[in-house]
Amino acid sequence: LSVNSLTPTERKKAQVALAYLTKKRDGTIKGQTVYNGKPMQEWLGKEDNMSPTVNLDSILLTSTTAAHEGRDIMTTDIPNAFIQTDMPQTNEKVIMKVTGVLVDILVKLNLDKYQGYVVYENGRKVMYLKVLKAIYGMLQAALLWYKKFRADLEGKGFVFNRYDPCTVNKTVNGKQLTVIFHVDDCMSSHVDPTVNDDFLKWLNENYGEHGEVKATRGEEHEYLRMKMIFRNGELKVDMVDYVDKMLEEFPIRFQLKEDNTPTVASNDLFKEDLSKKLTESQHKVFHRTIAKVLFLSKRARPDIGMTMTVLCGRVKSPGKKTG
Repeated sequence: LSVNSLTPTERKKAQVALAYLTKKRDGTIKGQTVYNGKPMQEWLGKEDNMSPTVNLDSILLTSTTAAHEGRDIMTTDIPNAFIQTDMPQTNEKVIMKVTGVLVDILVKLNLDKYQGYVVYENGRKVMYLKVLKAIYGMLQAALLWYKKFRADLEGKGFVFNRYDPCTVNKTVNGKQLTVIFHVDDCMSSHVDPTVNDDFLKWLNENYGEHGEVKATRGEEHEYLRMKMIFRNGELKVDMVDYVDKMLEEFPIRFQLKEDNTPTVASNDLFKEDLSKKLTESQHKVFHRTIAKVLFLSKRARPDIGMTMTVLCGRVKSPGKKTG
């Protein structure tokens, strides 16, 4: 876009593109350019950017049912879901600013198309782009994708659960096909494996344009940080790998003991010396770790719930342990 074609409000709301490189589990390097949506909280209300996500109770209940009935389980990840979602057509354009080396890359890819739109702001190259598709990082991107995915599922005959907007069912061959989803991560189950085959084919036909929708089949699945094992009519939720990684990232090393302690709540759990505050760096580590353990306690370790209640109450202004 030409800078002169933008209104002052559009230029003010234009957000910078951020580029990240991450190493995936299989060792490959993934590059991703995202929209810096955090400043948009000033202009967007919660109703404009809050997307539903599958309820934990729904995950456990549907998975337990699937295990008991001996259903075929399939987990899928829809690649580049947001970029397949159109931005709503409104009078006010959504603008993203590309800066620095990203401008050089675009110009190198197509000199004739982009060179005339490069401007300098505070000595830095800048290019303004109109956003036509939802982009990772945009506050409203997940909600826009949800609306599209929901409409597509309803068009295929799925019925949404009245208590959980990310749980859907459909009767196929006289048996229930259940799909739960967290943004673009899906888990589907049916007693007939060919029904999951057809659902995977439908996913690829509708969302496989920018990459194949790959599926995991069998007894073991990784879903939302949980290792879920469907075996002998039972469901087992395992988060040992999550705990190991959390302990590796914690700056203090512990000498772990194998014993028969009935609870993680120590005798001095409620003892805290508020006169001895944690340093700023220690406070950040404490806060981050408590958030991770809280996630764990709600999924695979409900037994540590009481201890977490105490520790969560200390997050705002933690003191050191007495003694």
